[in-house]
This record gives sequence, C-alpha cells and structure tokens, in this order.
Amino acid sequence: MKNFDAAIWSNEDEHGDWMVEFVPCKKGPDFSEKKFQDLTERWNKKIDAEGFDILMAVSLVPVSSNEDYDMLWQQEFWTKDRDNFWRDWKENHEIKWNEENSSILHCDTDNILDFKASLRGKILPFDENGYYQEFRHCNYKEGCSSSDLLAFEEGYQKEIKQLGIMGPSLSALFRPLSEHKKSSYDFVWHQCFNTLENQKSCSRILDTGMSNFVTFDSASHTGWKIR
Repeated sequence: MKNFDAAIWSNEDEHGDWMVEFVPCKKGPDFSEKKFQDLTERWNKKIDAEGFDILMAVSLVPVSSNEDYDMLWQQEFWTKDRDNFWRDWKENHEIKWNEENSSILHCDTDNILDFKASLRGKILPFDENGYYQEFRHCNYKEGCSSSDLLAFEEGYQKEIKQLGIMGPSLSALFRPLSEHKKSSYDFVWHQCFNTLENQKSCSRILDTGMSNFVTFDSASHTGWKIR
C-alpha cells in the first residue's frame, strides 16, 4: 500500500467516516432487465429485514465491454459497519443468495475493489436513474506529486467556468483500503455527469491537463440507483 498525502485524505468529511466499494458481477444465462429489477427489490427487502446499514447502492454498466465484469455493484458504508456486514453476509446469507440468484447475476465478493473517498467541491443535482460515472486510475509521473494534482484541480474548475460548461455533478478522489486489482495506482479520479455530452466536454480538458503530471487508464459507466 502507498503513502497518502494528509492534505487530501482524512478519515472523516462533513458526512462522517464512510467508504465506497465496487463488486464485479457477471450476468447469468437467465439475466434480463426485468429479472434484475426483481433481484434488486428482493435484495433491498433482505438488507432492510436484516438491519444492514448500507448507505446507498448503484449498478454500473461499462460503456465499453471488458473481460473482468458485466456490471459493478457499487455500495457505500459507514466505515465501522463494512467489515461486520461482509462477515455476516458470507457466514449466514451468501450461499443461499447465490443458489437462488446466480443464474441472473453472480457477484465476485472475493475480489471487491474498496476505497476511501475524498469528495471534492459541491454535489450538484443529477438524475440517479441514468447518469455517467468516469474513473481515471492514475499514477504520478516522475517528479510529480499531490501538489500538482491540487494545482490542476483548481485550474480545472476555473476552465470549466470560463468555457461555460456544466462540469461534473460529483467529484471525488479514491485511495484503496486493501490490496486489490486497482490498489497499485496512486489515486483514482472519479466524477459523475448528468449527460454523456457533458462528460465528453470535461474529458477533453482532463485528457490534456492530467497528462502533464500523471499517466492514467480511464473507464466510463452508466449508473442506476439501486438503493
């Protein structure tokens, strides 16, 4: 695990001490949008019945297909509750849930991508049932550091205003909480957009500006609120 700059990362923000995770999922042979909707409704009822404190959940479908997953199941927790949830789920619920639902959707709970998030700026209203999330998995170039990131972040917001474009509805930086497939990166630049056109406008600024101090891989997803 890498060291992280206290100027960016803290255990708590104005909302408290929370974290976000992404569970890679594969569609089964019986998958359909209707059956998936039914699955999420049953999942929500189970979460409520068991008293699990999951703050929110989103289904993320990649814009470009990949071999790793068909969908990411995003969840947010109070950090103190997360490990207890997974311990209980794996010991008491997961086997039966998979027996009943893997033909629709199977989620790989042994390869979860977990992160601490640092929200950046205000959260603007957006439609949570059909929006766009972008992830940029970044490594600093030689001689560059978080000071370059912070300077770019300030300039990025100014350029958005100068161009008169809406910009992201939500911005955050992620750092990994455990060793996983994405934990080798220095940070993840994460943004949510209300339209694809808005995302593309901002991406042109990001592509040019971020390439001065980081190398990055990017991935875009469409998002729908589950919980």
